[in-house]
Amino acid sequence: MGSSNSYIEKAQASDRELRKALGLLEIMFLVLGAIIGSGWLFGSFYAAAMAGPAAIVSWIIAGVLMLFVALAFAELSGAIPKSGAIVRYPQYSHGSFASTLLGWAYFLSAVTVAPAEAEAAVTYLSTWWPSRWPPLTYSTTVAGAR
Repeated sequence: MGSSNSYIEKAQASDRELRKALGLLEIMFLVLGAIIGSGWLFGSFYAAAMAGPAAIVSWIIAGVLMLFVALAFAELSGAIPKSGAIVRYPQYSHGSFASTLLGWAYFLSAVTVAPAEAEAAVTYLSTWWPSRWPPLTYSTTVAGAR
């Protein structure tokens, strides 16, 4: 196992090779594209269906907790402006194993976005055009078979 300093030296060497090509406008649109999606619509819908008005309290609590996470990442990115922050900062603080776990968790979350958005699109379209886009349920048939 290498020391923590060797990780930092490798990171600094790789960061020098990166070309900064994104401006403020491009970064803003990337962040907005990551925020806007169907997850927050379906999340609030299903939470309200299960918990009723108490779902608002859970959203407020989750928002406050996420604010702490966002502020920690903002502070770290200002102090150590390196690429790959979501896996780089855990590597600095907790080592390679934690960094690998977070890297794979981020990869799996990124891979599952497209199927979730496809299901959301079919669900949305089913309200406007139910004969063409039946809602996805466990009883949806494929080629006449369940």
